[in-house]
Amino acid sequence: MLVLWPVHRLEEEHNQYPGIMTLSAVLKDRGFRSEVIAANDELIRSRLHGEGCVVLAFSTTSALVKASVELNRRIKAHHPEVVSVFGGAHPTYFPDMVEEEGVDGVCVGEGEYAMLELVRALDEGRSPRNIENWWIKEDGVIHKNPLRALIEDLDQLPLPDREAFTLATSEPASHTIVMTGRGCPYGCTYCYNHLYQKLYAGKGNLIRRRSVEHVLRELRLLKDEGYRFIRFMDDLFTLQPDWVREFSSRYAAEIGLPFTCLVRANYVDRAVIADLKRAGCHRIMMGVEAGSERLRLEVLKRRMSDEQILEAAQIIRDSGIKLVTANILALPGGTLADDWETVDLNIRARPDYSSASILNAFPGTEIHEIAQSMGLIQEDHLAAVVSEGGFGFTSALKIADPKEKRRIENLHKFFPLLIWFPWLKPVVRQLIKLPPNRFFLFIYMMCINLGTHLISIPSGIGGPLLLKKIKRRFMPKSRLSPKRAEATGA
Repeated sequence: MLVLWPVHRLEEEHNQYPGIMTLSAVLKDRGFRSEVIAANDELIRSRLHGEGCVVLAFSTTSALVKASVELNRRIKAHHPEVVSVFGGAHPTYFPDMVEEEGVDGVCVGEGEYAMLELVRALDEGRSPRNIENWWIKEDGVIHKNPLRALIEDLDQLPLPDREAFTLATSEPASHTIVMTGRGCPYGCTYCYNHLYQKLYAGKGNLIRRRSVEHVLRELRLLKDEGYRFIRFMDDLFTLQPDWVREFSSRYAAEIGLPFTCLVRANYVDRAVIADLKRAGCHRIMMGVEAGSERLRLEVLKRRMSDEQILEAAQIIRDSGIKLVTANILALPGGTLADDWETVDLNIRARPDYSSASILNAFPGTEIHEIAQSMGLIQEDHLAAVVSEGGFGFTSALKIADPKEKRRIENLHKFFPLLIWFPWLKPVVRQLIKLPPNRFFLFIYMMCINLGTHLISIPSGIGGPLLLKKIKRRFMPKSRLSPKRAEATGA
């Protein structure tokens, strides 16, 4: 039994999926084959040749679901015998996507043991239609099963299977994502977390964390394998200060690699930041999101004041850890003036780099409902969000004044530059009145690449990554990595 995990834009170092790694590790631990593969028709069809029963497993977000479903449909046209299943954020909240042509099953919620049971059933020739967490389509009938309880002890899971990604890519990664826990206690409206809380009500503790020792076991392996930088992607790394204190002390002594993590302003104090500094933290990302307290409270449900944000920023800067802020423009109920407030608050916070996104109000999120109640959602909203030029570069909301919309989208392109050079504000106020153009996009991409490769990551690591990215952008690349070709005998 083989499980294939198609991954879009696999060669980009940021496209690592800890969820797939853990799922793959669980399967391999029980003797099943599990491989990551680039989301490419020709490559997947070639890999399927000569195989028996294969599960094609897509872990997908709302942004990638359309591309994943279409890819699956094309594969199934040539290999109807393949069992195609979907899991991840979008299928969890929209399991009725099982009705799509070519989709055989949808996994709702945590998938480790659900996936293992499904693969085991298929391997033994049994129907998977009654397995918890699965919506299974058999002979046109959809079988909807209840959720199992959340995994209480994350230490019982095997360490993530990074080899699956290493074999599927042409060059080794120098940095990687690590998750130390699961769950977030907050309900920011642009996130699916409020739905997750409802979904798992009465099914166990949402907030769970691996033991420090279990995390360090993984990190020792990563260090031995040559990784030079760690990206902890927990929603709120400083949620449990006692855990952070123990972790920081041991990390400094046993690992010593630079790392990055995510925090909220109301979970920042001098003690916890001092612990992170001693451990070797290079960069902290903190959400500012909006400069208007009204929008933060009423639209985003982020209950924190300007003073809390500025104090947290000061503490991080004083420690010597690089600060990166995250922001959202074009919020429902907001205006261009509100977005300029976001610029101003970031200027006062003085981060080393400030990123900004144009809101993607994904269906199912509370902010989508807010925008819908204001009449801001267009008919095919999701298609507009994920279409080229609509995902991160333009607003998919129906902004009444086209001039206002254009100026907000142009402001987005200058956002990082304005935080670095506030004296440019009068110039940018005039520039954003112009039509969008390639120069604005060039400024934006230049700032993004400087911020992500030379500030967010130590320049000695990020610089070569930036050169590789430029090379990949302008030079052809092989579809099949030499390592995968050798491993598969191709």
